[in-house]
Amino acid sequence: MRGREHPNGGLTRIALLIALLMSSVIVSLQRGAVAQKSSSLEMVSQETVAPLVSVLAVPLGGIEDFFEGIGDRFSAYDDNQKLHDEISVLRERQAHYDSLANKVARYEAILGVDTETGIPLRKIAARAIGETDGPFVRSLLLNVGTRDDVRVGNPVMSTQGLVGHVINAGPNTSRVLRISDLNSRIAIASADSGATAILAGDNSALPKLAFINDQDKWTLGDRVITSGDDGALPRGLLVGELVRDKAGNLRVKLSSLSERLDWVWVSPYQKIKPPSETDIEAEVETEAGVSVEAVDAP
Repeated sequence: MRGREHPNGGLTRIALLIALLMSSVIVSLQRGAVAQKSSSLEMVSQETVAPLVSVLAVPLGGIEDFFEGIGDRFSAYDDNQKLHDEISVLRERQAHYDSLANKVARYEAILGVDTETGIPLRKIAARAIGETDGPFVRSLLLNVGTRDDVRVGNPVMSTQGLVGHVINAGPNTSRVLRISDLNSRIAIASADSGATAILAGDNSALPKLAFINDQDKWTLGDRVITSGDDGALPRGLLVGELVRDKAGNLRVKLSSLSERLDWVWVSPYQKIKPPSETDIEAEVETEAGVSVEAVDAP
């Protein structure tokens, strides 16, 4: 059984609702006040700190730039080291390429390669494997012989000029008598005037001229070449330069002595042989027979 309601129960409920509403309004107003106070405090702090920050910003920025610059310097140093290493490698490669270029140029000069067509001239490349420079002989040993089509009398050249001629040829090796040897005699000429002479070796670096033709036409500094008059050597091979010794004698400074002989070439030049008496008699008999037939002909 429900109890009897209190006569003031409705008023109590109304008062409670009003109290709740007022509490909500008061809480809202307090929150706004707190927010306004916080906003004011934040504004005051901002106005106080801003000048200080602006003053400190300059040195702090400089410090930051300094440390960034140190990092860049370390990076630049590493890049510089890498560049130095690359330059060292490139220098080694350049030296290697230069060596190869010089070697190729030397081989082309020795073999007489026509760089435009790539066709080598008729030359037999050889290497000087031994050299005999005694008091009585100036000779050279080559690693080519008759199997390579080398024959006695063939001239031997270097990139600078005439070295000598082959005096002995085996199957695989050959010996060369140098033009400075005491036993060497070659016919020479002045490339400038055409005057001729005989170059007589005397085991020195300056062989002397003998049997000089038109001595007045010889001038110091003339380029001396082979004349080809003896038929043993072709005309035009470079021998050296005309000089005069202390005694006033004409001599030739040999071009081939200006370099160390390692690679040379042999020119398969066929020596011009004079006709023998048998050949002359046979030719005379042939000509006589032809004349007799011509007379007997009707």
